[in-house]
Amino acid sequence: MKRKENIKGDIRKFYDSWTPETFPGYIKTLMDLEEKLVVSIIESLEEYGDIKRKKGIVLDCGCGFGSYYSLTKDLNTLYLDLSYNQLKRFGKIYGLRSNRICGDILNLPFKDNTFDLILCINILEHVVDIDRALKELHRVLKDEGVLLVVAVNRESIIREEIFNDFKIYHRGLSLRDFEVDGFEMVKYTTFYFLPPIFKILPIFALNYFIDRIYLKLEYRLRDLFKDRGQFLCVVLRKS
Repeated sequence: MKRKENIKGDIRKFYDSWTPETFPGYIKTLMDLEEKLVVSIIESLEEYGDIKRKKGIVLDCGCGFGSYYSLTKDLNTLYLDLSYNQLKRFGKIYGLRSNRICGDILNLPFKDNTFDLILCINILEHVVDIDRALKELHRVLKDEGVLLVVAVNRESIIREEIFNDFKIYHRGLSLRDFEVDGFEMVKYTTFYFLPPIFKILPIFALNYFIDRIYLKLEYRLRDLFKDRGQFLCVVLRKS
């Protein structure tokens, strides 16, 4: 228990001082690519579209400073993060004065059966007790509610260090981690197949290659290497 609390404290401190805008250009470019792919995939999901049309209640669990705000800004959304500093930044960037809660995924401060949709993007790889986290997410979801998870894929053929090598606790996940009671795995995909060697390109050339060539290949690569992308996106429904 003490080890888990120490890890949680380390994660909070890490993200309290996390400022990606100061990162080297190639890191920001690759992070932007991942974010663009995440948004594209989620926006194309039938489950996301259904909840958006029905104006369901949404939780962005681990929202940071709002990297995926575009997915939820027009919905009835609560934003939760372990880092108070990131929540403050989120509020300043987007002019939010409410709906932001500092909390822990292992002890979610919500009643049972609250949300129609939960987004959990790039969070669970930092959680030691995955089973407990999934039980908490299950608890606060309504019956037939949807959990959308994005995490670093343990089975990836790509190992991009900026998504894997952290000073804090971090481990990739696989589909087996989501085969748990109470959830039906509706669908999944993996994505991001850009080999690390492309980081040697000058920033302008890297951006050109991504925009003009790589993004056109991404869908084909998902079909070719179905389970082996750098990231895993899993759609789970509360059963």
